[in-house]
Amino acid sequence: MNIFSDYDRFVKAFPAKGALAAFRQSGQDYALQKGLPTRKDEDWHYTSVKAVSDLQFTSDLGSSAPLNSDLVTEIKKHLNPQFTNVVFVNGILEKSLTDDLPFGFALKEDFAFPTKFDDAFDAVNGAYAYNPLSISLAKETAVEKPVNFLFFTAKSPSSPRMLHPRLQIDIGARSSVRILESYYGDQDSRYLVNSVVELNVADSAKVTYARIQADTESAFNIGRTRINVEKNATLETMAFSVGAQLSRHTLEVALKGPGSSSGIFGVYATRGSQHSDNTTLIDHQVGECSTEQLYKGILDNESRAVFSGKVLIQKGAQKANSSQLNNNLLLSQKAEADSKPMLDIYADDVKAAHGSTVGQLNKEELFYLLSRSIPKHKAISMLSYGFLSEVIYKISDEKIQHWLSLHLDQAFARLQVAEATQKS
Repeated sequence: MNIFSDYDRFVKAFPAKGALAAFRQSGQDYALQKGLPTRKDEDWHYTSVKAVSDLQFTSDLGSSAPLNSDLVTEIKKHLNPQFTNVVFVNGILEKSLTDDLPFGFALKEDFAFPTKFDDAFDAVNGAYAYNPLSISLAKETAVEKPVNFLFFTAKSPSSPRMLHPRLQIDIGARSSVRILESYYGDQDSRYLVNSVVELNVADSAKVTYARIQADTESAFNIGRTRINVEKNATLETMAFSVGAQLSRHTLEVALKGPGSSSGIFGVYATRGSQHSDNTTLIDHQVGECSTEQLYKGILDNESRAVFSGKVLIQKGAQKANSSQLNNNLLLSQKAEADSKPMLDIYADDVKAAHGSTVGQLNKEELFYLLSRSIPKHKAISMLSYGFLSEVIYKISDEKIQHWLSLHLDQAFARLQVAEATQKS
């Protein structure tokens, strides 16, 4: 009994026809044949999913968890009135908590299901797909408020729950929008979220996309985001991860048109025995494109973080410009960071650089704060916060900056800095 075992019950409880039914079955067939990845797979060398494979999950969706007042109160803590909030509870769109989509957005009836899968988690997402959401933003449309797709997982009365959100978002040419994808859950609740998001950014559009993973620390969050960036389009992305016992976010950005540019940023903070994995592929398919990539993380206690980033500059992609940097700050001698930045270049007229660091706090900066009568645990917290907040302010939108900062405040309130200092 494992992640695959609930499929027959799921398709009977939530039947589908046509393309969706075929897509589900192809996902299940692939997943059963391939099996969940192991550390023998190169892309998963630093991350074990044994804790996921050992559990029996149920695919119960929203109907098994009615919205009582306590649950509504908990969900509302994560809503931002400055955003347009689109709320899913246990995989079901909750209309009572959802705002109307801004002018220019439209639900699409034709969902473009892929013909292949990248790995078993991608396939399992297809196998348990329920009402995949496909929306589009009309061309030449500027959206005033950020749009937040919020996924909340409530505690299951039986086995741990698993959810498989799937979004496809198409942004029209010369449009401007900010999008968030956010994950939360009941405290002390064990569950699995396994998401796939496809984002297509048309010519000269401007998009900010932030993924906030703030699940309960007993949960599992596996996510895959694919983004296509066309001619002269501008993209900012933020992968923000502070929750889950085990999390992995795979980000693929394909630069498909000359003149496109992307800022690709990430922040993660771990404690206890948390494991956080950020895996990226930045694919320069054409020339005259630029990408800046910066991921920073803080690790406390016995936690572990992985960054595996590949920049691919394909043949003919001349005058590509790409930088990649991953910095890790260890607050405990038992914490561990594995960093693997990579360049794969097949063109000769390019600018490309990469690097990574794993270290501890600057002793001189710490001494300076201590000399100003600032307690040691507070000084460490101040320096650590500054280390991460630099990345948050790479995002140009002030509303999203502020929202991410609030999440970072909450994460730092949980970090056991004083205890880690004593152990060090």
